[in-house]
Amino acid sequence: MNLPRILYHLAVLAFTLCLLGCTREKDPRVDATRPLEQSFQATEPEVRQAVVTVTTSLKAGNYTEAARALEPVLARRKLTPQQKEAIGLLFQQISQAVAANPSLDSKELYELRRKMFRAARGDSF
Repeated sequence: MNLPRILYHLAVLAFTLCLLGCTREKDPRVDATRPLEQSFQATEPEVRQAVVTVTTSLKAGNYTEAARALEPVLARRKLTPQQKEAIGLLFQQISQAVAANPSLDSKELYELRRKMFRAARGDSF
């Protein structure tokens, strides 16, 4: 085999690998519904109901309502590490949705996301 032919095959191989690498999703979508439900399952009924409202709103794409339903839960309780992780996933899911569609963002949603972020970190608001 001569050198130009080898270089041609290497270029085709590099191009193919590049295309394969580009087709993978770089930021997989997060689904916080299951971690939220699991982390709050041993809590009071009103907290569990708030989490059900959050997950229903998330599935419907109503991110402001989901964050609004969770706000009282964050304000009234000390979160466990598992709950903080679930709140962090919720923050990530809503942030991905806002990044994909900036028209979803509002001042209220921004403030609610800020509270979620602080709760996930363990800060008080």
